[in-house]
Amino acid sequence: MSNVTFPLDPTQVVDGKVSLDLLVKEPTHISKYISNLVQANLVSQFLYTSTAANGGAILFDQLVENKATADRNPGVIAPGAEFPMLGTSNGEPIVRGVVKTGGKYEVTREAQLRNDPTVLQRNAQRIANTMVKDIDRRAFAAITNDLAKFDGALGFASSGWAAATKVAKDTKTAVTGEGQIVSDLLDAKLLVEETGMGYSPDTLVLSPQARTAMQKLLGLDNWQGVLNSLGLTAYTTTALADPGEALLLQRGAVGVMGVEDPISTDNEYIKSRQVTEFYTWATLAFGVTDPLAVVKITGLNK
Repeated sequence: MSNVTFPLDPTQVVDGKVSLDLLVKEPTHISKYISNLVQANLVSQFLYTSTAANGGAILFDQLVENKATADRNPGVIAPGAEFPMLGTSNGEPIVRGVVKTGGKYEVTREAQLRNDPTVLQRNAQRIANTMVKDIDRRAFAAITNDLAKFDGALGFASSGWAAATKVAKDTKTAVTGEGQIVSDLLDAKLLVEETGMGYSPDTLVLSPQARTAMQKLLGLDNWQGVLNSLGLTAYTTTALADPGEALLLQRGAVGVMGVEDPISTDNEYIKSRQVTEFYTWATLAFGVTDPLAVVKITGLNK
């Protein structure tokens, strides 16, 4: 899943078959390998637009009110008249510091001599899993925290999907069965569209439990088709604080992911133990610029 636009990609590495010995001597190969593992599972890359974080922080403006158009005659300017003011942010710029995430792992001299990549691959996968979990957790926490402070944040309470999965199929109704999901998603989309801000919700982020309930209700052969008919792409994550919650939003419109350090790897040889220790990290921050581009759906685990 190599993608040069992935915000956490390290320096590009082009090679053929790579031996363990080369990985030890050239840790940039490991950075690229871990980057591919992270990219395959990182959900927050679809929520935020990436930008550079300079000086250890990002500076951004956050929408403070729903002001979709100019105050006076939006879009109509009389000859010689002043252009209407279209600015929508009257709040103070927000500064958010970057946070480093990562870990270390090691390869023994014996594994290097035998060209056994298993240990390195296993540890790289663990580091990637840890980074995905931490980065996504911080990304969703930024949305949750800023929505809690935003007056007029969009929220929708579902009647629940979990209970409907326990109802016999021949006794399901349009409310307790498949129709409940479609109704919830349509209502949530409408909330975003009614802001008049021009957002087009196309992304649904939900927990494994909520996704499983959806699959049971809609059927494995049908659930993706239903989402496609609604213009939605679903992503599953365990990073949501509440498995009964979901986020419906426009991809890349919620905010910015400021990257100071993309995924990077360094190493050193520890003579006293004859092991090579690897250190992999990424440094970034999240800023929510458009809280009205997302609606939080709750109560899915009822």
